[in-house]
Amino acid sequence: MSVLKIHVNTSAAKSLFRKDLPAALPYIKAAMLTNLAAKGRDAVQSQMPVAFDAPTPFTVRGVWFKSATKSNLVAEVYVPQSESQGGTAKRGYLQPGVAGSGARRQKKTEFLLSRTGFLPAGWVTTPGSTTGKIGMIDSFGNLSGRIYAQVINVLQIKRAATKSARGISARSQKRATKMGVQSEWFAVAPGKNSLAKGGGWLPPGVYRRAGKSGEQLQQILRFVPRAGYRPRLDFDGIVQRSVGQNAQTAFDSAMASVKKRFVANAKR
Repeated sequence: MSVLKIHVNTSAAKSLFRKDLPAALPYIKAAMLTNLAAKGRDAVQSQMPVAFDAPTPFTVRGVWFKSATKSNLVAEVYVPQSESQGGTAKRGYLQPGVAGSGARRQKKTEFLLSRTGFLPAGWVTTPGSTTGKIGMIDSFGNLSGRIYAQVINVLQIKRAATKSARGISARSQKRATKMGVQSEWFAVAPGKNSLAKGGGWLPPGVYRRAGKSGEQLQQILRFVPRAGYRPRLDFDGIVQRSVGQNAQTAFDSAMASVKKRFVANAKR
């Protein structure tokens, strides 16, 4: 997050507005800071396709700015913080790649998998090994939200008290019965197991049985230890350079705009 507390030479403006419109100066400063925060946000967004591999439009829009006010002369350019409970906020996954971190907050599905004992503390999920082959990966290399929602529903890992909680559908259970398996979808926690073909070890993750008799085993999510992240985007540097390039123009524009508004009000 970049917090803008800019000091500029406003002696000429102070002289003018001390004489004519002393109340206008805080509005000028607030307008200037807000303008610079918006431009800083735009500068960061323009660099995201350079720093990250094919970021989605939703991801690019995940850089926000907060306006300054006459009573709080501070503007901010930031990425929303993750929620501490219930999984990550929608754009919390941006934080590690922007600032660098030894960890990232859990996504909603990861939080629910951890709470039910499938995903150990310190582990995260990635798209499974078969998702690309079966058309579950989008053009940005991600699983769609629909797949995560399906994992939550078919594994019944959402709180039963929530309205959106749904168990395994009758149709899905019927297919599973025909396949001779307990459920089309299942999760495998890390550790020893003999669930693979021929009694071998099956890597931890979320799987789906497919095919006429359940002979196809598809890995939808893979469970892996949490990885560290290095900064890939010089967030503060980009914002600071944008401020330096636009400060005078933003101040001049803010002064002209606010002065015009105050003069118009004074003539009424």
